[in-house]
Amino acid sequence: MADRPRPGGGAVTTREWPAWWAAVRDACGRLAPAWTLDASVAVNPYFGLRHLDFEAAGLTLARVAGSTLAMPRRYYREQIASGRITRGDIAEALRAHGLPSDKDYAASLLAHDGAPPVQRLPLVSHVLQRIDPGTPWAAFCVERISQFAAAYFDIGQASWPLPWRDEPLYDAWRGFAKLDASPRTVGLKRVAGLVEGLPRAPLASIAVVLKALAVPEAHIVDYCHAALLDISGWAARVQDTRQGCGADRGHADIEQLLAIRLAWEFILFRAVPGPRLESAWRTALSSLPPAPSMRMTPDAQADAVLQAAFELGYRRRIVADLAACVETPVHKAPQGRAPLQAVFCAHNRVEVFRRAMETVAPAVQTLGFSGFCGLAFARAPFDPFMDGPRYAWPPLPPSACAADRDELSDIAVDQAATAILRTMSLTDGFARLVLLIDHGAPFAHKPHGATPARAGVAPWAGETDARTAAAWLNDPALRARLARSGLTIPADTGFVAARYDSARDEVALFDATSWEATHAQDLRDARAILEEAGARAREERAQASVPPVAAGLEFAGHAAFIAAPRARTKGVVLDGRAFLHDYDWRRDEDFRVLRHIMTAPMMAAHWMNMRYYASMVDNKRFGGGNKALHNMVGGCVGVLEGGGGDLRNGLPIQSLFDGGHWVHEPMRLNVFVEAPRAGIDEVLARHEIVRDVVEHGWLFLFQMDSEASGLFLRARDGRWEQVS
Repeated sequence: MADRPRPGGGAVTTREWPAWWAAVRDACGRLAPAWTLDASVAVNPYFGLRHLDFEAAGLTLARVAGSTLAMPRRYYREQIASGRITRGDIAEALRAHGLPSDKDYAASLLAHDGAPPVQRLPLVSHVLQRIDPGTPWAAFCVERISQFAAAYFDIGQASWPLPWRDEPLYDAWRGFAKLDASPRTVGLKRVAGLVEGLPRAPLASIAVVLKALAVPEAHIVDYCHAALLDISGWAARVQDTRQGCGADRGHADIEQLLAIRLAWEFILFRAVPGPRLESAWRTALSSLPPAPSMRMTPDAQADAVLQAAFELGYRRRIVADLAACVETPVHKAPQGRAPLQAVFCAHNRVEVFRRAMETVAPAVQTLGFSGFCGLAFARAPFDPFMDGPRYAWPPLPPSACAADRDELSDIAVDQAATAILRTMSLTDGFARLVLLIDHGAPFAHKPHGATPARAGVAPWAGETDARTAAAWLNDPALRARLARSGLTIPADTGFVAARYDSARDEVALFDATSWEATHAQDLRDARAILEEAGARAREERAQASVPPVAAGLEFAGHAAFIAAPRARTKGVVLDGRAFLHDYDWRRDEDFRVLRHIMTAPMMAAHWMNMRYYASMVDNKRFGGGNKALHNMVGGCVGVLEGGGGDLRNGLPIQSLFDGGHWVHEPMRLNVFVEAPRAGIDEVLARHEIVRDVVEHGWLFLFQMDSEASGLFLRARDGRWEQVS
C-alpha cells in the first residue's frame, strides 16, 4: 500500500493509516441517521453521542459547533417565577453537581444570560465570514452542497435528473462541481481546477484537505464533526444510507459527504484571493488548546444545574403520584367478564382519553400497547441499531405487509399473533368486544407525511396494521391453532380495528360490519362510550393552562414512559404526558416481553423524546425551522426552509410553540418499569445501546418494586437508589 498524505504535513505510512482513519470514522459515527419522509420515524439526533455522558455530550457539541443542550437562561427564569422550578429543585441539582447549595450561589446562576462557547472549533468558511461579512460564505458552501444533494437523492420530483445519480456520491459531486457556475457569482475562480486536483478517492481527498489546512491531529475528530454539523441535515440523511436503510446504499456514505464538505473548505482556502484568509486561519488554529477540553465552564455548569433542576421539578411530582400507587396493592380484576376491552397504541395524548373512558364506563378495561407498527415486520425502523435480536416479533420476510399476509406461513402468523397478545398482557379474560386502536391525525398542506403526527410510526404502519392484527385474531383457524398451544380466545370474542384521532379525541371503528349480526349492542355501547369519553377528554384539554391548539402539537408535553399494570396508574392524572404500556411481569416468565419493551417501545419513546428536546434547545441545527416556509426536496427526501439551506429533519417551531407559549418542555424521558430488578439488569447487561442511554444519563430509568413498595432510580454506576 502506498503512503498517503498525512494530515498536518508529511506522509501517512501504511502502519499509521488505520489510526488516522479511526479519527475520521469516529467523527462520522457521531452523526445520527434520518429517514426520508415516506418512512419517517422519530430520530434521536444525539444517537452518535450516546457513549458520552449527557453533560459531556453537551460540552462536545458546544466545543465543536456552538450547540447547546440547554434552553436560554431566560427560560429557566420564567420557570422559577411561575413556581415550576422551586428553590428545593435548584438546591438538589447543585448538590448533585458538587456545588454549594446556598441561596447566594443559586442566585448567581441567573445573574446573566450566559456567554458564547469558549474557543468553538473554527471552519475555514466561518473564519472567512468573519473577515468578509459582506458575503455569506458559510451559507454559500451549505447551499451548493444542498442543491447538489437534493438532485442526487431525488426520488422522482426533478424534471431533469442529475446525470451522475448512478455514480458514487463523491464522484457525482466532482462531476457537478466542475460544471457549477455559481462560485463565480461570489468571486471564486479556478474552482473546476481545484476540484480536478483533489484525489478521486474520498478518504485520500480528506487527507489532502486536512494536510493543506494543517489541522492539528488532536483536533481531527472534532474538525470533521464540525464540518458535518455544518450540513447536519444532509449528513443525517446520508448516515441513513450508511446503515443500509436507503435504496442508494453503496453509492453514498457519510465519509463521501465529509470529503465533499472538506473539499469546500479547501476551495475557499485556495480560491479566495489575498493573504487575509490564510493569516486569519493560522491565527484561529494557533488559538486552539493542545487537545480538546472537557472542562465545564462556569456558564456550562450553570446551564447543567438549571436543566437538572427543571427536570427534577417534573420528576418530583410524578414520583410522588406513582409511589402512592406502588404502595397500594394491585386490585384484582372485577368479577365477571369486562363488557369491552380497548387496546390503545401507546401515545401520551391517549392517557387523557383512557382516563375519561374509564370514568364514563368503570367496567371497561383499557390497555396500552406499543406494537401495531411492529406488524411491518423486518421494516421496523430502529432495527439496524439494535445490538441484539428482536424478541417480540418473529423473523418474517422483509416484503411482508398487510396486503400479502395470506402468503405468510401459518407458523409465522401464529407466532406474530401470540406475540401481540403476550405483549399486551392479554392472554385470558377476553371481553366480547376487543378494540385494537392505533393513532393518527389528519393533516393538510403538510409535507411531513409521517411526522410529527406519526413520529415513531412509519406511514406503512397505522390502522392498516391494527386491521391486520384484528383479521388474524378473528380467524377461526388461527384461534384453533392457538388453543392447541394453550392460548384460548372465546368464540364470541370479536376484535375490531380502530383509529384514535389525537387531534380531535375521537375514535373511528373499521371493518365492524362483520360483527353487526352478533355484536350489534356491543358496538352501539362501545360507540356511545367512546363518544362520551371524547367529549370529556376535549373538555379537560380545553381547561388546561396551555392547551394544545393544533394536531401538529400532538406529542408535545410527553415526559414519561410507564410499563406496568394499569392498576398502578389508574386514577392518576398524568396530564397526557406519559406513554402507557401495559405490562405484567408475572405473566412474563422468561422476561421475553420485558426485553421487547426495553429494546423497542422504550427506545422509540426515547428517540422521540430526544427529537423534541433537540428541536427545542437548538432548532436552528436540529429543528425544522418555520413550517410555513417548507419546500419539499426530491419527492419525499425531506424539506428545506425556503428555497435553500440545509435539509431540515427536526420539528418545526409550530410543533413546539403556539404563538404565546411553549407547548413542550425539553427534558429527558422518565421511564418507570414494574419488574424485578434482576430482569431489568439482565436487559441492560445484554444490550449495549440500551445500557448506554441509561448509564450515561440520556434517560432516567426507575424500577417500580411491588414487593418492596418503593421506587428506585438506576444510578449511572449500576446501583439502584430508592427515591420513594
